[in-house]
Amino acid sequence: MNTVRFYKSQLFLYVFIICFALQNHYFNKYVFNWSFYENIALIVFFLSVKTVLGSLIVLTVQSLKIINKDKINTNEVLFLIANLILYYFVIASSLFLSTQVRF
Repeated sequence: MNTVRFYKSQLFLYVFIICFALQNHYFNKYVFNWSFYENIALIVFFLSVKTVLGSLIVLTVQSLKIINKDKINTNEVLFLIANLILYYFVIASSLFLSTQVRF
């Protein structure tokens, strides 16, 4: 059951990054005057970069573990497929956030 918990936390992180990028896109003109918002966007951008780089390795290892198992757990497979699909949206969100932050 520990792997399902890890998949859920990974899924939550992906959804958070995607939702923040969407929120940044739609409400950019409203939060432009907040002095601390740029710092928050920078932190989420660095979090998304670490997530993209780390998830490449983690998703590959997870896929290999599931493929080589004798007994297949459908929850693990469903979470893996959802995480793989969301991974590409996280990449797009990370690229979008890279255009929105100033270093």
